[in-house]
Amino acid sequence: MNQKKQNAFTVFFTKFPQLMLAGAIFSAFFAAFMSLSILAGKLTGFDNILVWGLGLIPSALFLPGLVMVIRKYAIEKSFVPVVPTFFKAVRDNLKDFIFHGFVIYIIFASSFFAILYYYSMAQSDIVFAYVLVIYVLFTAIMILMLFYLPLMAVTYELRWRNLYKNSLLMIFGKVLTNILAFVIVGVLVTAGIFLLVFTDGAGRILSIIFLTAFMPLIISYIVISMISKGMQENVGSFVNVLAAPKNELSDEEKQTVSKANTEDDYIFINGKMIKNPNKK
Repeated sequence: MNQKKQNAFTVFFTKFPQLMLAGAIFSAFFAAFMSLSILAGKLTGFDNILVWGLGLIPSALFLPGLVMVIRKYAIEKSFVPVVPTFFKAVRDNLKDFIFHGFVIYIIFASSFFAILYYYSMAQSDIVFAYVLVIYVLFTAIMILMLFYLPLMAVTYELRWRNLYKNSLLMIFGKVLTNILAFVIVGVLVTAGIFLLVFTDGAGRILSIIFLTAFMPLIISYIVISMISKGMQENVGSFVNVLAAPKNELSDEEKQTVSKANTEDDYIFINGKMIKNPNKK
């Protein structure tokens, strides 16, 4: 089968060992950092979700590796070596994802705390029920933004303000696709929670291992497969574009570039997306 004609669903099964390797690398770091944060909470007496969630910050440093491998396989159909591709993406995005890791933590920690707080208050005052609904909607928007943020961060060289602005705008660009992706992820997460709730002992341990090993890969793969088309249509294509040599421009194209009057980080010249050389 021509690899370019395979869809993301087919690639997932035909290249599952390679994808699982990327998922296992990320899951190993994720499990290690989350275990350390949970242990820190127990040892310090601050045994709560806010301390447990601190493991999300260092875990985010390895998210670019998983995202890049999935992007290469599911979207570009470029079946690159997993390990070097994974860690190159981590190195290239290390500084940015220190910041993004804090953002991810703040979104999840504050959302969990606020929803729990307003839910408890709504039991005694209906006004807080309305606030709860508003905050749930706000949380959903933030989570949808996080669908786009990692892929956009590893794909385009955007300033942080443009990265977050575009991630938010994309929520309203492909509404039905975003809702469907959100529902699918919600179903998967809910199924995982039920699996943990209705198991105990060795069964719960096995459930935790299973969810840690497979859930990050499955969720990331589904989200990236669903949102990448809309992102390319609105931000810029990255399939067979960014890999092209940056200096491969004709004299006419170079002249066009020099006259480009735009503040965009990237500009399109004859179907090629290149970094804007006029941007200081």
